[in-house]
Amino acid sequence: MTDASVTTLTPSDHTYLYLDTESSPMHWAMLLELSADGAQVNIGDVRDRVRERSELFELFRLGIDGGRWRRPREVVAEKVDVDRHLAAAEYADAAELRQRVTALLETPLPRPQPMWHITLFTPAGDGSQYFMLRVHHAVSDGIAGAAFAALLADGTPEELAGFERFATSPRFRTPEIEPEVLKEAKAAFAAQHAAGKSGRNWPKLTTSGRREYALYSASTRDVRRAAKAHGASVHEFLLAAIGRAISIAPPGSEPAEIIRVTLPVTNDPQFRHTGNAVIVTPLNLAGNETDLGRQLERCKSELAIVEKRRPELASAAPAREPGLPWVLRRITGGAAMKYMGPDIHVGINPGFSRARSVLGTPIVELSALSPLVGYSFSVTSLILGNRTSFGVVADPVSLPEGYADTFVKHFGQVLREA
Repeated sequence: MTDASVTTLTPSDHTYLYLDTESSPMHWAMLLELSADGAQVNIGDVRDRVRERSELFELFRLGIDGGRWRRPREVVAEKVDVDRHLAAAEYADAAELRQRVTALLETPLPRPQPMWHITLFTPAGDGSQYFMLRVHHAVSDGIAGAAFAALLADGTPEELAGFERFATSPRFRTPEIEPEVLKEAKAAFAAQHAAGKSGRNWPKLTTSGRREYALYSASTRDVRRAAKAHGASVHEFLLAAIGRAISIAPPGSEPAEIIRVTLPVTNDPQFRHTGNAVIVTPLNLAGNETDLGRQLERCKSELAIVEKRRPELASAAPAREPGLPWVLRRITGGAAMKYMGPDIHVGINPGFSRARSVLGTPIVELSALSPLVGYSFSVTSLILGNRTSFGVVADPVSLPEGYADTFVKHFGQVLREA
């Protein structure tokens, strides 16, 4: 007997099926770098671990049949075929690793199999091993995605129980919004949308299906110190740093005056859900301001609007399915994203995974990589313990090829200068 509260997708989950295509798959990814000191993990041991852990939660057996032009049907497998959900690959150097990871970002997860996959990358010579975990966004957002760390993480039964709230809680449904709150949210959304119309020339997402990525990380302590030194919160500081980096190195010959950003905001303040509780708020970032102080002033003003007026509620999915055929809902969902017209995505996320090692080997870096949901450029930060990582994904046909690396180069300089 399956638990329908976990295995039945909600309207919030459906959002990522409306937008899913062959050239724009809606899965997010986590890249785990293992310590190069000591013995490498063995794929046979990993397979045994994943096979055992895949039985922990029903969530790990949830697949989706259809969901593009056919109405989705949830499929709960009796057992996970681990050989189909775990792969091993060898890489010769950093260039080949990047090529292989990029290919996985571009490749949809097969249906109706359970909607996750793990790849272990092992160097042919010296270097680190990496795990790449991919999970379809309709199954889980990044916060609840901490549950999937249980597939690999070392831990006692008591420690692994910490993942349960992200795997066994009911799927999130938007709570009732008071009419006056919703009215204010819609007015704020309309004002933000109008303010972001002029002065824009950020390249749009193409249908090429191509992706590129880049990674960066910094000491969480250093990030917090820099934010404090500038009289800002970490959110304000990182948004301003991203705005300054883009202004210094815009993707075109002329910087955009305004960059329309989608900023994820969780609708579950308790961080206790399965599925998707994240909605996005519009935020207008300056694309032609190289002064960090002025970037901060703008970001503080923008975030104050978000906190006070909650424009994200204007686009929150309903608690119950609308009474429309699936095809019309998919068309409407695509039209809503086109209307929102985001340029870039910036996610600033707390980390909830307690995984610090896999089969005795320490994890030295853990980075999140987001799908491109209507935008051509994404920066996803993950504040996890003493490290804050940044996963950058770009459309290299829309943007200059190599722009993800260009951004990381200047972003790192901005953080160091701050």
